[in-house]
Amino acid sequence: MSLVLNTNISSLQAQNNLSKSSSALSTATEDLSSGLKVNSAADNAAGYAIATRFQTQIGGLGQASENASDAINLAQTAGSALSQITSNLQSIRDLAVQAANGTYQSSDRAAINTSVQQYLSEITRIANQTTFNGTNVLNGSTSSLSFQIGANVGQAINVQLGQGVTTGQVGQISEVSTANVSGAFVDASGNSGASLSLSGLSITGANGSSYTFSGNVTATNAQGLADDINAAGINGVSAAVNASGGINIYSTGELAVSGAALTGGVTNSSTGAAFNFTSNAVAFGASGIGSTATGLAATGVSYTNGVALSASGSLTGADVLSVDDANQLIARVDAALTTVSNFSSTLGAVQNRFQSTISTLSAQQTNLTSSQSSIQDTDFAATTAKLSQAQVLQQAGISVLATANSVPQQILKLLQ
Repeated sequence: MSLVLNTNISSLQAQNNLSKSSSALSTATEDLSSGLKVNSAADNAAGYAIATRFQTQIGGLGQASENASDAINLAQTAGSALSQITSNLQSIRDLAVQAANGTYQSSDRAAINTSVQQYLSEITRIANQTTFNGTNVLNGSTSSLSFQIGANVGQAINVQLGQGVTTGQVGQISEVSTANVSGAFVDASGNSGASLSLSGLSITGANGSSYTFSGNVTATNAQGLADDINAAGINGVSAAVNASGGINIYSTGELAVSGAALTGGVTNSSTGAAFNFTSNAVAFGASGIGSTATGLAATGVSYTNGVALSASGSLTGADVLSVDDANQLIARVDAALTTVSNFSSTLGAVQNRFQSTISTLSAQQTNLTSSQSSIQDTDFAATTAKLSQAQVLQQAGISVLATANSVPQQILKLLQ
């Protein structure tokens, strides 16, 4: 190699290598101080873009988990209020059962009714005043709420809150009544206690539950007839003797009564016609047996044989001022308890669903964080080794550069 003065190739090479080692040392120092091996897009363009997208998803999943927690809190708030409403309904039912006892006078039932009305008012108050962050959750004013439980658009769960539980929104029942049926249990000689066969009588209650009586089921009076219907165990159906000496049949859902003629005592002394429970029973409010009204009566109008009635009405205006009123209130409270219980079950299922959602979100967040870490985080063992290597190379480079810079001085010896 020529010995020249103007161009020191060795020095330039040493400077170039020293610059590389200095850059490596700077990079290692930055990685170790930040904990990241991708500090900017210049470090790894593709890795930086992927890590940024992962961070977006991780943040969204974290907020989604908090949203799911809010949903659980809302369901718990509503559930606690429903527990109080259930307690009040049970108290009302106990009072109605008490008022249905024939030993009480009108003044006694009036006193009991005072407590019933207070419980009814409290149920409506709870339903109207139970809110979560200003949103009412029990009076039906909020049909549904959407909870964002994912990091992306459309990842949501809707919670249905359209079922209100005020006294005007629960307690729907269907009801069929008869007038006095005592004539069905009188034989041709006018003696009471004649047996009435329920063979062919079919009753359909809530959720399509039905029962058709066989020929060995008989009754000798109105209470026995009501007892036979209650003993059948038809879903949501109950029966009681009414003030007219007939029976009321209640159902917490739909109600249909149909069947062939029931044979029993003579119901019309002039014609000797047999009492037909489903075809010739008198309408509600009529007097005597043998009326020409068609079928049993449904809330004051004639009832057509076999036609299904839909549940209607509510707890609003209910009272226990008579035995009939008390029995009807018992049926309405049973329907209300079913509604409230179903609502509570739905909210409980919602809580379990959102708890599962939180677990899923946590797992997704953990996996995404792990993936982001593998792209972006510094491997301290490897980077520390690089730092040591860069430090040694820098020190060696400085020493070599000093040597290379001293080479031109050797030319002076040639000039001596």
